[in-house]
Amino acid sequence: MTPDRDETLLREALQKGLHPAETDLWPAVAEALPAGERRYRRRTRALRLAICIGAPLLLAAGVLLGRAEFTNLRTNPRPSFAPENNTGYAIQYDQTAYQLPDRLMDSLQAHYNGQPDADGIPPMNISTSSYNLRPSGGPGGRGYGSWADLTADTGLPLLQSTLLDSAAPGDAIYWDSLLPDIPPEGSEDWTEQDFILYHNRLQLSQNKPAGFTVIWSATSDYQMAPDLLSARRKDRLDNGYTILLTAQTTLATIDRPAGTTDVQHCVYFNQSSGYTWDVEEYTTPSGMVVLLPRCTSNKSPALSSYAYFEQDGIYYTVFLYPGEGWGPDTRDKTEEARTILKSVLDSFEPAG
Repeated sequence: MTPDRDETLLREALQKGLHPAETDLWPAVAEALPAGERRYRRRTRALRLAICIGAPLLLAAGVLLGRAEFTNLRTNPRPSFAPENNTGYAIQYDQTAYQLPDRLMDSLQAHYNGQPDADGIPPMNISTSSYNLRPSGGPGGRGYGSWADLTADTGLPLLQSTLLDSAAPGDAIYWDSLLPDIPPEGSEDWTEQDFILYHNRLQLSQNKPAGFTVIWSATSDYQMAPDLLSARRKDRLDNGYTILLTAQTTLATIDRPAGTTDVQHCVYFNQSSGYTWDVEEYTTPSGMVVLLPRCTSNKSPALSSYAYFEQDGIYYTVFLYPGEGWGPDTRDKTEEARTILKSVLDSFEPAG
């Protein structure tokens, strides 16, 4: 037998119940196959959502997904967009590159070089909090007072929501200067309590309900350029649920002009060998097709409270949680959470 034939027979035996274990053993076995070690090393170096390049297809052929699609790499091992992978789950979509306004690009570059921009804004450190964290990225990220301000400043066609705009804003981004603090004028006469109050107010002013981080990469001309922008907002609804929205946008570079579409771009939804998933495809009133995965091997509602979709080549993730978070007292709230999640999805409208 050939190695490929041996692997096929092993996979069929493990997936068709020809073993005594109740758990699906194939994903764990797949990780031990010859390509598994290479995948593991590559994954540990990757971002939390590891990015893989889609198969090259001609745009002229008109083969565009136009929506995000969910792929089970167990039943469809080594698909065309990820030929070396045979376990886990992936989401593929058509990714479009966008050009940021010149003034914002100049500001990002100045911050990358450790300098204030033309408006005097110093290079800032960006961090995020709560669930569904994203990499903090490189210099140049920033915070905003609202999602609408972020949309206007970036010029990106980000989806808007009157439901979220009317909710209580949360702390999506912590935005603080990388330059040394300059004591305020007259602070030489301050008491210790004065300094405590000042720094408390300063910290509150640096917590923003919306903002973005930037990932940088090298281009063919050996320069560093902003490559990926991850916009984020956090809002608390009247019913006590908190919504975390992330919009991941590919940025135009010298090697990737604005409007370039990467067909069948792939992000890994889950690579845990112990979890199995079904996915509900939910269509909003505006016609967006949203992926709502449901974990079938673990009943924790936190695992089934995500939504993923693509709009205008931008990849969105929505996550929600009740009160102070998921815990033992909220294990029966899966259906309630998914109903609220759908109401949030229904509220999205195009920018402008």
